[in-house]
Amino acid sequence: MAAALRLGVGLAFMSVALPAMRIPFVAPRAVRGRVWGTGLLAFAIPLALLFWGERSISAGLAGILNGTVPIWGFILGFFLTPGAEPISARKIAGLILGMVGVVAVFLPKAIGTDPSLLGAVAVGGMAVSYAGSVLANRSLFSKNPDLHPFTNLYQQLIAGGVTLLAISLIFEGPPRPSEWNPIGVVLFTELYLGAVSTSLAFMLFYRLIRAWGSVRASTVTYVIPIAALGLDLALNGSIPKMNEIFGVAAITAGVVILNLPRK
Repeated sequence: MAAALRLGVGLAFMSVALPAMRIPFVAPRAVRGRVWGTGLLAFAIPLALLFWGERSISAGLAGILNGTVPIWGFILGFFLTPGAEPISARKIAGLILGMVGVVAVFLPKAIGTDPSLLGAVAVGGMAVSYAGSVLANRSLFSKNPDLHPFTNLYQQLIAGGVTLLAISLIFEGPPRPSEWNPIGVVLFTELYLGAVSTSLAFMLFYRLIRAWGSVRASTVTYVIPIAALGLDLALNGSIPKMNEIFGVAAITAGVVILNLPRK
């Protein structure tokens, strides 16, 4: 339910912002189905996986896995949109380095009996879904130049929010505010996540996708692993494991190498 509420707050924020900017709410009928389908990849699937997976893994580890979006975007783009992203030895080296970082994060969990493995896999699935949505949005913008990024985002929030609400009602039942303890912190967190981390952040992100393309736009996530580990340590006292530190370094270096400008 928390994920659905986050998108609901985001929709409320955009319902005020779009009229003020004279931007339409409704996408053209011809692309509406694709927009809603992309909304499932961009919001419903990844947020469901993230909120479920974070029950068993640290915020720092979730941040590390979130930082792999450009790597998965490059891989998916190679198979789904061949030729869209130029391939070079440097990019292959960056991809390999990034995947070494992913293996470093997962391997200790996979060879042991760590109960958080499924949570880590779920959050890793979130990153793959985000990467797929970036490719789908790039295709939407390139084939439909009249589709405004903010209209696209608004419709995708609707698709994602309705889906998450249905999932939460089926598996969790009606919301129980009495369990939101402390309620003030919960409400502030949802307002922040909805207005800032969803509406404002994705409004900027969708503009970048349109201007830069999928892989380059998704590199804005490269700071997330470092920031997440630092904040998790400062706020929760969670000391990162050596494999996580190595994973962050390898993933970040791989993403940087993937996106170095051609000489």
